[in-house]
Amino acid sequence: MQQALPLQKCSDSSVSYNEEPFAVFAGRVISRKNLWADVQRLAASLPDRAYMINLCENRYLFCIALLAAASRGQICLLPPSGQAAVIREIVADYPNAYLAGDGDPQLPGISWFEVGAPDSAAQAGRPVEIDWSASRLIAFSSGSSGKPQANMHTLETMRISASMAVGALGLQDQIRVMVSTTPPQHMYGLETSVFWPLFSRLVLYDRRPFFPEDIRCAVAGSAWPAVLVTTPTHLRHLGGGDWSNLSAVISATDTLSDQLARESADRLGLAPVEIYGSTETLSFAHRQILSDNAWQLYPGCQLSRNAQGQTYLRATHLPTDVVLPDRINLQAGNRFAVLGRQGDMVKIGGKRSSLSELNRRLLDIQGVEDGFFYLHHDQAGEDRLAAVVVSRLDKQQIRTGLQPYLDQVFLPRKIHYVDTIPRNSAGKLTKTEREALMAKLI
Repeated sequence: MQQALPLQKCSDSSVSYNEEPFAVFAGRVISRKNLWADVQRLAASLPDRAYMINLCENRYLFCIALLAAASRGQICLLPPSGQAAVIREIVADYPNAYLAGDGDPQLPGISWFEVGAPDSAAQAGRPVEIDWSASRLIAFSSGSSGKPQANMHTLETMRISASMAVGALGLQDQIRVMVSTTPPQHMYGLETSVFWPLFSRLVLYDRRPFFPEDIRCAVAGSAWPAVLVTTPTHLRHLGGGDWSNLSAVISATDTLSDQLARESADRLGLAPVEIYGSTETLSFAHRQILSDNAWQLYPGCQLSRNAQGQTYLRATHLPTDVVLPDRINLQAGNRFAVLGRQGDMVKIGGKRSSLSELNRRLLDIQGVEDGFFYLHHDQAGEDRLAAVVVSRLDKQQIRTGLQPYLDQVFLPRKIHYVDTIPRNSAGKLTKTEREALMAKLI
């Protein structure tokens, strides 16, 4: 049996209260002192409810709304999407909730609170009283494997996790603008673009650029060197141009292939660093695939195997051990390899592979913009693989691109072409959207 990876201690951190920059909001710099003035004023006007559903799209307004809710003893709910049906499901489970947002009121019949722009002339304030150990938020999983699941974390968990991550990535003493393409309601975006700046010298960037040129301009226009926090989906579409103000690239939500990592490094001038985690665990490991395929645990994290052969995480920031859904190979030096999801193994003709590996090989093909494999039953009841792609390549070109890496039995019998794959704002394809797409194709 493989040995458990040893637990390491991490350093403490606290919220800073000074004139250093905390955020870029509407083109102006907000100091760490002014942050708390904005939180104080907002907290005083919040409704007296138990739960806030934080729908703010502007990242700074999202941040002050979350902190204001915490100071009032309210639990912040972070929906996996802003779709009306999703919000109504959450309200049904948390009836004493209200919606808080920076856009137009949504969903008639549900209490709405507008989070307006703070007063630029306001005086700096002292940090509000927040019990980080008692204050909680609930983040919902993306729904890529089924109905979104609620995961509760204390703000103390978020604080310790941020300290671990920033330290592991060597960002703890740097003033860098965190330009993120992921919404703050998603755990990846929440960690990297809100809590990392809150507990370090990193700077929150209020907007979420989406199109490739908007992303490049956000990086180029930053007052300090920028860290791009993004996904493989976004990296795949980024072009050349001036990336001289870019100091680091962080990627998550899906694994990077060697090819995409190389292409990104060539275009951006920096090799992407991936972080690994989930809504339940937060991030707890990192790697740079062009240097090393193995993942390196953050200090404060330990992986072990239980009696059932499952890998579980024990970490300084988590109150309990968490069983991981992935198949893990433990290695020396606090490192590990991910072999795929527990439930994504496919067996055809007596041979095994994982859907995640098949998808990686598909997306590595030059000319395939997006795509995924799926398993279906043929008329004889046999399991067969098929693929859905966004590509101008013909079917034979795609199969030819896969042949050097896959056994013949894993080549897709059917290939469906679509204009786009309905991934969410975090770059993930939810189970609901995948099933709806397949219903149209089959």
